[in-house]
Amino acid sequence: MAQDAMVKESLSPSMVSDGAALLGKLEESHWIFNAAFWFYFPDANGWQLLIASPEVETKGPRESYAVIQKGLGELDPAPTALSLDDIRLMPSTHPLVVLLSSFIATGNSIGNIRFSKNMINGHFIDDALIYRMNPRVAA
Repeated sequence: MAQDAMVKESLSPSMVSDGAALLGKLEESHWIFNAAFWFYFPDANGWQLLIASPEVETKGPRESYAVIQKGLGELDPAPTALSLDDIRLMPSTHPLVVLLSSFIATGNSIGNIRFSKNMINGHFIDDALIYRMNPRVAA
């Protein structure tokens, strides 16, 4: 009996560097974000850059995505492995952010912490790369 073997999509170095560059651009523009991380979704066999911000709650997702799109457009060189379709915005109180922040804290810096094959409070995290995890920053 043949079995389908699913090959996990890799998080490429270009994705990592493009994500960090975008976050740097957002910091330059003084757009507040408390958590930012690449997260692997096994069901979709894909990665998304998740960004949590109080701006999503106060100004709404439309205005927040416009800021992200502007930041992407200002990157030089232009990102090769990151587009608006790869990014998901969420409030700082999102359950995934709360869960990860119970285990990891980076402060306000932009880091590069790989978090793979771990269990937090009964929730399995297949893979993530965390740039920032500081959901308790005051807006």
